[in-house]
Amino acid sequence: MMVDRKSVGGKGRKRNTNVSEEKEHASPSKKLKMVETEKKFKPGSKGKTSVKKQPLPKETAKSRRERKLYRKKQNPNYELTYNAKKIWEKLRIQKSQLSKDEKAKLVEELMALVKQQEKKLVNLCYAHDTSRVIQTCLKQGLRNQREEIFNELKEHIVDMCKNGYAKNIVWKMLKYGTPQERNLVMSSFNGLVYRMIRKPKSASVVEYAYNNYATAEQRNFIVRQLYGKVYLLCDDSNKANLSEILTEQPDKKESLLKSFKDGLTPLAEKTVIAHTLVHKAFYEFFDHCDIPAIRTELIEVLRESLIHMMHTHDGAHVAMNCLWHGSSKDRKVIIKTIKEFVLKLCCEEYGHLPILAAFDCVDDTVFLKKALVQHIVKGMDELVHNKYGRKVILYLLSPRNSSYFLPETVKLLSMGDGNKTSKKPMEQRHQELSEAALPGVMEYIIQNLKTIIFDHSLFVLIETAVVNCTGDTRPLIDAVMKLLQVAFLPNTKDEDGHLHIVEDPCGHMVVKRLIITESKEHKTQPDRNMTFSNTLLNEMDGKILASWTACNRGTQILLALVESTSDAVSKKAKKVFQEHLDIITGNTDVKSTKILLQKLT
Repeated sequence: MMVDRKSVGGKGRKRNTNVSEEKEHASPSKKLKMVETEKKFKPGSKGKTSVKKQPLPKETAKSRRERKLYRKKQNPNYELTYNAKKIWEKLRIQKSQLSKDEKAKLVEELMALVKQQEKKLVNLCYAHDTSRVIQTCLKQGLRNQREEIFNELKEHIVDMCKNGYAKNIVWKMLKYGTPQERNLVMSSFNGLVYRMIRKPKSASVVEYAYNNYATAEQRNFIVRQLYGKVYLLCDDSNKANLSEILTEQPDKKESLLKSFKDGLTPLAEKTVIAHTLVHKAFYEFFDHCDIPAIRTELIEVLRESLIHMMHTHDGAHVAMNCLWHGSSKDRKVIIKTIKEFVLKLCCEEYGHLPILAAFDCVDDTVFLKKALVQHIVKGMDELVHNKYGRKVILYLLSPRNSSYFLPETVKLLSMGDGNKTSKKPMEQRHQELSEAALPGVMEYIIQNLKTIIFDHSLFVLIETAVVNCTGDTRPLIDAVMKLLQVAFLPNTKDEDGHLHIVEDPCGHMVVKRLIITESKEHKTQPDRNMTFSNTLLNEMDGKILASWTACNRGTQILLALVESTSDAVSKKAKKVFQEHLDIITGNTDVKSTKILLQKLT
């Protein structure tokens, strides 16, 4: 029966009409099939059927574990891996009481298992579980067994370094190998160091070999491969260092350094720059490069990544060079990157050196106060109890003081003097930073005075703050005076177990050094005020001062006042002590007291 489309309203209606008419004239069995077919279609399904999947019969269903095991069995090495891991389980347990011979026997079983098919040992290196089997064989096996493994794998060392599991076997080959085997591993890196160091997996192997097992000659050879293409062309002997090449071929200096810089630029990436091998290469560049344009280009690339290398000797020196020779913008970026980690850097053996270099060369002291000095003052409690952290505080208060810093450190920091970027006089920079830090430092010392003044490693902070700072140190002097004004009784301890400050080994040293240091400063600067000495003589009761002669250490403090280079202080001290000669003469059994009486009479 034909139906007009227009009369039924479109194509879809035509189909529905035909189906309904077909149902009427169809047989009962055919009607049932048509109804079931119609149920499979859903509105909006665009003709797709939605058939509900029936669960598999119980006899054919598999658990998750069974499916996983089935997948593993598809690996052609499954049987070998399974049997090897069985033996490995016995070997790897450290608490097992296996003798050396028993371990060697198990390793021999493993080796025999692997030898059943050719080249299986190499294939086992690249899987997470079987690579551990080989590592255990290298660790627990006898010398001949290790040699057998090494001989089979030595041709694949470079490829193994690129794999996350196989690289661990190379580590074990270095750790348990003979010197000859280690040399062979090192020689396999020849000409490939630059490419290997740029990949995280292979870089970790080169770094491990460089730091732990390479000889001095091998270390230099590895670093020289990062010097750039021009250097490799110039170095015929393959042994000359960079300074020798620059001396022998001065006409190639600019091209050599430019090539060196181009080679180092990709190594400034975060994943690569953490390696000490890379730090050494950057250090060599800055140590030899005196061409400002080339040096500036590398500083711009490196400035944001310096924070990742400041913890090593070479990395710290690179950071210092970047601060000395960088532009104002470079310095600002570097300071911003270390701002968050300033306390951690201050407590490191090498990390604190770039902080000191920043105090020397950065002209923008306002920015420096906010970025570094404020954080240092807030973290005083952490820094004071760290020997490198104390150096940072001492440098803020008294920079380049030979009493607190080794000549080598002062010489190193002076290498940045006279750079072209710094315009402000260094003395002015140091004074501004010292004045900014002094209030916070003094507040901490006053709050913890009793702890600091009786600690042999900390009392130097008091001397530095009182004598070497240009700000108002009167609050700290008053706090020390309160401890001195306590009545003195020889060999008597307070509730904290401390002797009187003038009898304590550290306490009396603080007072004595304050007087002696002021005296030395007065000798070179006659106009300098003797603040602490005058306060001690003017505000302390003469009887209390005279009572200090009952102990040797107390008398030494009084002798320091009498022997002061300031005539005013010396005359004042003699006058005060002569008024109480009766107390002093009663303590003539003390050796220093006899000397004091001779000077007074």
